[in-house]
Amino acid sequence: MSKEFRPWKIDEAQLLPPSVQDYVPKNHLSRLIVSLVREELDLSAISGSYTSVLGQPPFDPRMMTALLLHGYASGLYSSRRIAKAALERADFMMIVAGDPPDFRTISEFRKRHLPALASLFVQVLKLAEKAGLVKLGHVALDGTKIKANASKHKAMSYERMKKREAELTAEVDRWLAAAEAADVEEDKLHGTKRGDEMPDWVADKERRLAKIRAAKAELEAEAKAAAAAEE
Repeated sequence: MSKEFRPWKIDEAQLLPPSVQDYVPKNHLSRLIVSLVREELDLSAISGSYTSVLGQPPFDPRMMTALLLHGYASGLYSSRRIAKAALERADFMMIVAGDPPDFRTISEFRKRHLPALASLFVQVLKLAEKAGLVKLGHVALDGTKIKANASKHKAMSYERMKKREAELTAEVDRWLAAAEAADVEEDKLHGTKRGDEMPDWVADKERRLAKIRAAKAELEAEAKAAAAAEE
């Protein structure tokens, strides 16, 4: 008797249209970052720089800031890798709400608002640490230690506060330097392309099947020829 497997419902339509948020756990890093950016940060320095009414509306600065912050906290610095994640990873797809920016837009946003973003990212790390988080994604914090010290001394000393802020600023500077270096290197390699484009036939079911079957036939013929040569 053969083993019965769970059905693979890859072609089955869902009765109700799913929300991408349904695929992201309630306690996920991306949800915390979205909450911090939307509810706690003052982005007027960024939003106030958009004054022209000409051209297409730009992406919401809150979304772009959350996207970059989540990328860097997750260890993704390349604009191309962040753009790819916004198409493929549920946590990033949740942030962009189904309207992903391309890698050029992500890179240009970072370059245009570099000082403001650096300040905002430091604020986020300080808030997360003060709230008692030990980590923010890939970034190690010592929030529990700071919380314990604060309970003993009522407030962090001025010297300790300045030292810790300098450490967090250095961490954010490292993110932004890594992002710039990654984009420069990938621009050299790929120019104006993403660098992971697939051939056109991959998206066409009939052409895809024909290509794969032709490749399979060639492999089988080569195997037969190799076997004959051995004999």
